[in-house]
Amino acid sequence: MDDNHNVTGLLKLENPLNELLKQGAQQLLAQAIEAEVQALLDNFESLHVNGKQTLVRNGHLPEPLCVNLPMSNYDLR
Repeated sequence: MDDNHNVTGLLKLENPLNELLKQGAQQLLAQAIEAEVQALLDNFESLHVNGKQTLVRNGHLPEPLCVNLPMSNYDLR
């Protein structure tokens, strides 16, 4: 192999400022993705089949679901 190239390795700088920037970038990406998903759900909100929404988001309920069982009540969160 030829070792004559202009490629250099990346230095991994670990300092508090880099960590803060990384966390901020992750939060911005999460917010952008959340906004995109919500916009998609809003576009299909009016579509229903047999009285039920055709597009729903799994794992996200607007309020906690309370299930009544014969012995007691369970709050599913």
